[in-house]
Amino acid sequence: MKESDRTMNTHGQSSMPGHVGEAREHIKRALEEAAVAESGVMAEWLLAHVLHVSRTEIGLCRDHPLTRNQRDRLAVSVERLLRHEPVQYVWGETQFMDITLRVDGRALIPRPETEELVACVLEDTEIWKREHPAIADVGTGSGCIVLALIQARPQGRYTAVDISEKALTLARENAASYGVESRIDWREADLLEGMADASLDIVISNPPYIATTDFDVLPRNVREYEPRLALDGGDRGLDVVRRLIPQAYRVLRNSGRLYLEIGADQGDGIEEALRVCGFVDVALISDLRGRGRIVRGTKR
Repeated sequence: MKESDRTMNTHGQSSMPGHVGEAREHIKRALEEAAVAESGVMAEWLLAHVLHVSRTEIGLCRDHPLTRNQRDRLAVSVERLLRHEPVQYVWGETQFMDITLRVDGRALIPRPETEELVACVLEDTEIWKREHPAIADVGTGSGCIVLALIQARPQGRYTAVDISEKALTLARENAASYGVESRIDWREADLLEGMADASLDIVISNPPYIATTDFDVLPRNVREYEPRLALDGGDRGLDVVRRLIPQAYRVLRNSGRLYLEIGADQGDGIEEALRVCGFVDVALISDLRGRGRIVRGTKR
């Protein structure tokens, strides 16, 4: 049986069972057969999303009947998961800190490590003492970083940069949904090209940092669906970062700071690159799992 036959019959009609409990087992079994990770959890999340309830409530409504529309939506979603499409793309949205973002193949799906990167900037009390600090989010993607910052620190002056027109359009859509699109300077550019010297207080970036040689061994749901441009960092994953560091030094004011999300094995090399460029107070910050995933440097 083909993957797509598991949830839709030959007439394109849903073969999804008619009650929540039965549907959960049906979805779990189909996902298990396709080696989709955490099949039971995924089945519950899909049902919760379609029924507009929390995942913990699914067990309480096992006998709840599903409408034809709900069954069809579940069937289509399962078909996409069977092709190993990320669940966030299937739903069309994801959570990032306190905001809900539209996500699709135009941009990378935000990760928890990026939330920790934003938290580091929000905790930088020296920067926020400035009346209207100027902040650039480089490689904005879905806009998750700039939108989380503007929600928490509306006094900042924000710029969002991306080389991808499609990603920048997605970020603007997300900003518009929160009514802040006009408060952000949107730039389609290669990193910080075109930005004025000594014009920023913070540069923050989650740049591509996967080595080209590692790209083909990434999980299927990542390498086949998320944009390679946002992941592939070239030789040893450092090509983009090494170009960004001197550009950030140029555009930062004195005492301005650069914050970077990096790969867990890249800390020493990137710390050294920052120091060579002239940054001081260089620090490698560990994530919640104890891995050095964030680097900070201050311009003299």
